[in-house]
Amino acid sequence: MTQVLEQLRLLGLWWLNGLLAVLWTALDNGSLLTTFGVSAFMVRMHPSEPRQRAWLWTACLLSALAAGLAPAPVPVLMAVMAVAGVLAVRLDRFNPEALRWRVAGGLTLYALASLGYLAYSHYLGVVDARQWAAQLGGATHASRTLEQGRAFLDTLATWGLWLILPLGYMSLLVQGLLIHPPASSPIETINTVRTRGHTRSGERPL
Repeated sequence: MTQVLEQLRLLGLWWLNGLLAVLWTALDNGSLLTTFGVSAFMVRMHPSEPRQRAWLWTACLLSALAAGLAPAPVPVLMAVMAVAGVLAVRLDRFNPEALRWRVAGGLTLYALASLGYLAYSHYLGVVDARQWAAQLGGATHASRTLEQGRAFLDTLATWGLWLILPLGYMSLLVQGLLIHPPASSPIETINTVRTRGHTRSGERPL
């Protein structure tokens, strides 16, 4: 009986450790999981042609890749942009298909910019200044050039990835939602225009 209880205790500890490991992994990669899950939900939210679905899945995978590889705060911003995009598509009753393409394009652009920054910063990190020295006229000049390149890249990343692209994306979402009445579908809008806001009895709806 004691051995059975000991085996049950060990089994419970293994199960608890496994659960904690899964939770820790999920929390540590929360931005990646959120971005991929929300983007995949957006792809499957509305039916579309197979070719369109392939492009949307490409945007989803690129966004998840950027959220998993790019340095902070890009993963958090990517997750926030994905969630905001899906909410906007769900709220839009006039033309959600067009807004969904706008969301996919914005996420793809941000993902490509993040991956490009990651690749070029990695290149600047592994380049050998001594190889540049023979071409630039000395090790001091080569090191100074590399440092200027890193500083310029960091400045572009700070303004572009942290401010300009996210704010531009959010402004496109707001414009897409507010350009039409948010509570009206195209059919309701056409009926309202044709009937001039009157019901069949000749009274205005309350």
